[in-house]
Order: sequence, then C-alpha cells, then structure tokens
Amino acid sequence: MTNTKFQNDIAIIEAWQAGDSDAFEVLYQKYWRKLYVFARRTTPNTEDAQDLIQDVFAQLWMQKEQIDAAVFSESYLFAIVRNKLLDKIRKQYVREEYVQKILQSSSESDFSTQQTILTNDLNNHIHQAVDVLPEKCREVFQLSRFEQLSVDQIAQKLQISPQTVKNQLSKALQLVRFRLREFATLGLLLSTFF
Repeated sequence: MTNTKFQNDIAIIEAWQAGDSDAFEVLYQKYWRKLYVFARRTTPNTEDAQDLIQDVFAQLWMQKEQIDAAVFSESYLFAIVRNKLLDKIRKQYVREEYVQKILQSSSESDFSTQQTILTNDLNNHIHQAVDVLPEKCREVFQLSRFEQLSVDQIAQKLQISPQTVKNQLSKALQLVRFRLREFATLGLLLSTFF
C-alpha cells in the first residue's frame, strides 16, 4: 500500500475514522518500522519489541474514535511507544523486586528453621548431659543455669557453703562441656553447610 492516496497523517486518520480500512494499513506501513527500531534500542529481545509495536497498533485500533486527527503525529506514536516501554520496565522492576523479596524471605525462613532445629537439638543435648550429672552437681547446675540463682542464693537454698556451690558448678560445667563437644562439632559442620 502506498500513501499517495493520502496527503498527510491527518488525511489518513480522518479516512480511517470514516471507515476506510486501507487508511489503517497505510498508517501501519508508514510507522511500523520506525517504531520498531525505536523500541528495539531499549528492548533486548526482538520478539518483545515486535509485541510492543503490535500492542501500540492494537491500542490505536481500539481507540480509533478517541484519536484527534488534528494532533496526531509521529511524535504521538513515539510517545505511546515510550510509555509502553516505561510500563514494561516498571513491571519488570517490580517483578524482580518481588522475586528478591521472596528469595530473601525464603532464605531467612530456611535459616530460621535451621536455627530452631539446632537450638532444640542443643537444648536436648544439654538436658541429657545434665541428667547424667551426679545429684549435687545437677541440682547446683539447674539452680544456676535454669533458675538463674546466684551462688549465694544456691548456697542458702541448699544450706552449703558458697565455695561448695562454686566447686559443684565448676565440676558440672566441665562435665556438660565434655558431653556437648560432639554436638558442638556437629553444629559447626551444619552451620558450614547451611
């Protein structure tokens, strides 16, 4: 189709709005390549650029009655393409940001789950280690670590000297540490892998 039938863009738009289907084809042939080249500069994918230009012409077709022939120009078409490109970039940015948030929250929840499992395992190992302590050591350790009592408070409660409390606590800590050394190695290995 040649546009010798139409003198300018105003004539093309008016003819198209009046029902001349050839006018739209002339408009398409006149601007498709220029708009595609413009879109291609910003869009890395040829199919995306082609789709974008098809969207522009589909939008024109659907808004045929709202187009003011007197203000229609090449600049008008380039503005539509530019706006569609900006929308595409915004949507891509929002999508990437959303994916990053999902990945971040996913890794945080994975880490949180691993931390919870390790903490529960550690607590179980500590209680097992405490359960096998001699009776006085276990009692002193539990009062100190689980009930948060001071050395003097434990001495008073158990009616023993503060030095005995310190000795029992020191012995209990050594035994608990000894029993937890395997768990500490396992925890270190797990934290290295995760």
